[in-house]
Amino acid sequence: MKVNNALKVTVVCSQLLLASSVFAAESKSADVFYYNLTDSFIANLDKILTQEGSEQGINLKKYNAADDAYAQSETLDIALADKKNTPLLINLVDSSYAGEFLASLPKDTTRQIIFFNRNVSDAVLASYDNAWFVGTSPRESGRYQAEILVSYLKAHPDYDKNKNGVLDLVMLKGEQTHLDAVLRTQEVLKVLNEQGIKYKVVFSANANWQFQKGFDFMDQAVSSLTFNNIEAVVCNNDAMAMGAITDLNQYGYNLEDANKYIPVLGIDAIPEARKAVEEGRMLGTVCNDATKLSEVLVTMVKLDTKDSEEISKAIGLPVLDKRISIPYHKICNAQ
Repeated sequence: MKVNNALKVTVVCSQLLLASSVFAAESKSADVFYYNLTDSFIANLDKILTQEGSEQGINLKKYNAADDAYAQSETLDIALADKKNTPLLINLVDSSYAGEFLASLPKDTTRQIIFFNRNVSDAVLASYDNAWFVGTSPRESGRYQAEILVSYLKAHPDYDKNKNGVLDLVMLKGEQTHLDAVLRTQEVLKVLNEQGIKYKVVFSANANWQFQKGFDFMDQAVSSLTFNNIEAVVCNNDAMAMGAITDLNQYGYNLEDANKYIPVLGIDAIPEARKAVEEGRMLGTVCNDATKLSEVLVTMVKLDTKDSEEISKAIGLPVLDKRISIPYHKICNAQ
């Protein structure tokens, strides 16, 4: 995407360049492009990454696209015009833009490009020899969610409140076209089938990773179905799960009365979700390890190498086809 320089400057200014820099004796630096810093997980990641950069002597210049794909693409164009060859850490608004972006790189560049958190295709990574992806397996997170839920159901054989012979399930999902949302959802349902749990998705909505939409859609589900016909709520991330829990709490559910409880699950293990699990308001979450993700990103910037074995040794994780997968782990309340 190309526009005149004046417009590009305007776009960057409108994005509120977060020129927070972490200075140290070493002059290593990187540009970080976030899809949206109002996303609870991304906001938490930013805090941890900033701290990690400071400790490791990396100067981070950060940009918030505020969920605007066009603005992000223009900011990335400007970054490419910088001849300093600064590494770019990119959390894309639209993952489908990754291929177009790499195709726009100067032919003689060796700049390190690290996509993180939002997946890109194998073909994209193969198209440029210094492109990498650091993130997680969406299927793994969905599987862990389902395993937490199955354990709960086995411990509570009376979960079928309306005695219809199936688990009545509410699904709150990310964007309709977002691959992580699709795969997380598919894996939850796949594991329920594998475990012989008969279920019916009685309400499904794309709450787009947002707390408020999670709250609003949960309220719609309650209004249309009534509490007796909702037996579990599975959300593609914690922000939506916390919205759903906040809605349930206003009706006296998931508080102190054990008879007013609906298991709710999320993904990310943001601080609010961890607290909700500890308090018994939330059944469980799957930890998307922002600390390890930050450590890997900063280490890769410091190394600035194309050697997969060297990267793997430094971060303590395998590098497979230029991908580094940060392991998930379960956090749950023994209800």
